[in-house]
Amino acid sequence: MFIWFKKIKSNMLINNILHKNFSYSLLYLAIIFILHIIAMIRLEELPLGDAIWVTFTTITTVGYGDITISSLSGRLATIILLYLGGIFVLAKTAGDYFDYRIIKNNKQLKGTWRWNMNNHIVIISDNEDNIPILYYERLVTEFQNTDKYKDNYIQLLTQDFQNGLPESLQELNVTHYYGKGNRTEDLKAVNIDVAIIVMIMACKHHDQLSDGNTFDVLHRVRDLNKKSTIIVECVDDVNRERLQQAGADITLRPVRAYPEMMVSALRAPGSEKIIEQMFNNHNNKYHRIEVAINNKEWSEIVYNLVKANIGIAVGYISPENEVYCNPKGEAKIDAQALIIMTKHLPSTQMIETILN
Repeated sequence: MFIWFKKIKSNMLINNILHKNFSYSLLYLAIIFILHIIAMIRLEELPLGDAIWVTFTTITTVGYGDITISSLSGRLATIILLYLGGIFVLAKTAGDYFDYRIIKNNKQLKGTWRWNMNNHIVIISDNEDNIPILYYERLVTEFQNTDKYKDNYIQLLTQDFQNGLPESLQELNVTHYYGKGNRTEDLKAVNIDVAIIVMIMACKHHDQLSDGNTFDVLHRVRDLNKKSTIIVECVDDVNRERLQQAGADITLRPVRAYPEMMVSALRAPGSEKIIEQMFNNHNNKYHRIEVAINNKEWSEIVYNLVKANIGIAVGYISPENEVYCNPKGEAKIDAQALIIMTKHLPSTQMIETILN
């Protein structure tokens, strides 16, 4: 860890020196340009446009020769200002610029570059789960396929990609910063104060002690940003209220196979609780009811089941064994089975009686 901090500090120092040298060189060149242009106007009696033209073609060593410097004083001014004082500095400035670009690209690759972002999405992953790249790909893709968030940049704050983001994530225009969510300086580095959405992932999706780390990260984030929507993973349901009191807008259990659930919870807050209830024995669940249906309007099926206090039909299985979810109300369907969201499993005979 000490070596990493030392490396970051060294890169920042080199970057600052190059940036400062580049700025000074540009200022120096600007002064040289202005002095030579004035000299050409005074000594060679050139118009402003010609004076600018001969200055740039001379210092860049292009030398078209369409405008010549004939007077002794003009030639001396050119030698002193451009040949001795300008061309060398221009070459050095170009070198500084390319060095700066190389260091910048390297820092971006390694996750030590501070991007200038606003209204972006920050995903904080202080995990020890070795989350697969596919998880991040599906999570980012789901954001980009959602109209509400498709224009927001996405940045990862994680220590997963020390050697750079994989190509698949780079192609999705994801950026990252190599750091941890429980370090305030790293949160500032990803501009957490102006982020529109912050996602905090559990460091161990199977360990309830992870909620302590999540609470720490959440507290730091909320101190820096009072307005963002924060969604956190909560391993132990007992800690949900505590996380919400600390500033979490949405809490849900870690689901490593379906990152789409996190985006769904942001798009429709509350939906995550409905989805979670599908997996326990105390609330409504999805049931498959084997019942034959021939050319019946979907809205009529849904209405009759709701009216009979059975539940809500959400889809059906066709005779060809294809699954259809939430068809249009006026659709005439043929089915071999219904998918119904209900608390108590009704019998096939009961469903047939209600529908017929």
